[in-house]
Amino acid sequence: MKKLVSAPSLFIGAGAVLVTGLLLGFWWAPVDASSMGFSQKIFYYHAPIAETALVAFGVAFVAAIAYLRTQDLKWDRLGLVSVRLGLLFSVLVMITGMIWGKASWDTWWAWEPRLTTFLLVCFLYVAYWVLRSVVEEEQRRATYAAVFAIIAFIDVPITFFATRFLPEGLHPVVITAGDTGMEGSMFASFFISMVGMTLLLAALIRSELTVETLKDRVADLKHEIGG
Repeated sequence: MKKLVSAPSLFIGAGAVLVTGLLLGFWWAPVDASSMGFSQKIFYYHAPIAETALVAFGVAFVAAIAYLRTQDLKWDRLGLVSVRLGLLFSVLVMITGMIWGKASWDTWWAWEPRLTTFLLVCFLYVAYWVLRSVVEEEQRRATYAAVFAIIAFIDVPITFFATRFLPEGLHPVVITAGDTGMEGSMFASFFISMVGMTLLLAALIRSELTVETLKDRVADLKHEIGG
């Protein structure tokens, strides 16, 4: 079981599922009947990347609560890694979103609800990094970062539900409580890509946590050697 959730196994699984989702999305799922046409197919990766970015921030939120309750720095490391990966996925969201927006709506950017709230999420978590950089004492830095991560997470559900609260934006409401808004092949392609992207996030978190743990051990050894 431990081998199945190791970073290499997760990377292999994520790669296999993502390639499957790519093939299904581009060759099995039909071309969208709306004005978006073939450009809609970027949805099968753009949307999963966006959801995964928000999931990463959600993991940081849970880690922040766990740290404040336990004062265990392993949760601070998890929060640090999750925010870092969340920002990485957010950059990919912006790039793929602008490409899709230009192809579908003839605009690289629009100040509409989903884009605006997502950009605010990015700014908030960049501020999280700035906060960590100005506090030197480890325990105090972890506490401040945890509190800020909890506050920043408030904008994550707002971003997710933005198209439902303010439907006049460019982003359509695809999945609702009673309907996926997609035919079977489209939903299957999207779901498989979503699973693959989530596995990729899990693999990256495992890998990054290992690196952070090694950094801490090296720092402890340097401290001991230096007296």
